Amino acid sequence: MDESILTGETLPVLKDASSNGLPNMTDADMLNMAFATTIVVGGHAKAIVTNTGMNTRVGSIAKIIITDEAPETPIQKKLEEVGKILGVVCLVICFAIFVIGIFKQIPIKEMFMTSIGLAVAAIPEGLPAIVTIMLSIGVTKMAKRHAIIRKLAAVETLGSSSIICSDKTGTLTQNKMQVVETYGDTEFVLELGTMCTDCEMTNDNEVTGDPTEVAIVNKAESIRNK
Repeated sequence: MDESILTGETLPVLKDASSNGLPNMTDADMLNMAFATTIVVGGHAKAIVTNTGMNTRVGSIAKIIITDEAPETPIQKKLEEVGKILGVVCLVICFAIFVIGIFKQIPIKEMFMTSIGLAVAAIPEGLPAIVTIMLSIGVTKMAKRHAIIRKLAAVETLGSSSIICSDKTGTLTQNKMQVVETYGDTEFVLELGTMCTDCEMTNDNEVTGDPTEVAIVNKAESIRNK
């Protein structure tokens, strides 16, 4: 089974019905299970369906993506902190001015309106607009470098990152083997190699099977189409 779409492993996994799976096992270690969306690259077997739809491994991943809320970005946390500080400072100042006005025998109604006016004036109403504009500028600059950003907050989050960890398989590469060089008569070698494979080709020339054999067939097909 080619489980790269689920586990990221490039090599096919040999399944064994006699293997016992444990609840705390990872998907890659469950040799007695065939998972939905994975591809059979060789052999034959009979299987019993245990889960379907959202109860499958891929379904559980989709459920997490749908239901889990994204964590707050650094800029959202900073804005929240700034908002709390401004709110507390504003209330303290307004209360102090109100008390001072009462001691100076200024009418309570007038001091109340003055305090409310100061509180409203202290609110940075233009801050969200400024932040949005700056993030939009960042998205534009990233687009010029061929990096498409879907969410504005991701620009600031990326700028705050010091280390980026990425799985090479299927992320930085295509997760496909490729024949780079052959020795001798290339067409003859590939013809023999193709005859020894057990791959399947769909109507749209999509080849499925063992990664090594798929690479040989794709190379032979590219030479044939030249």
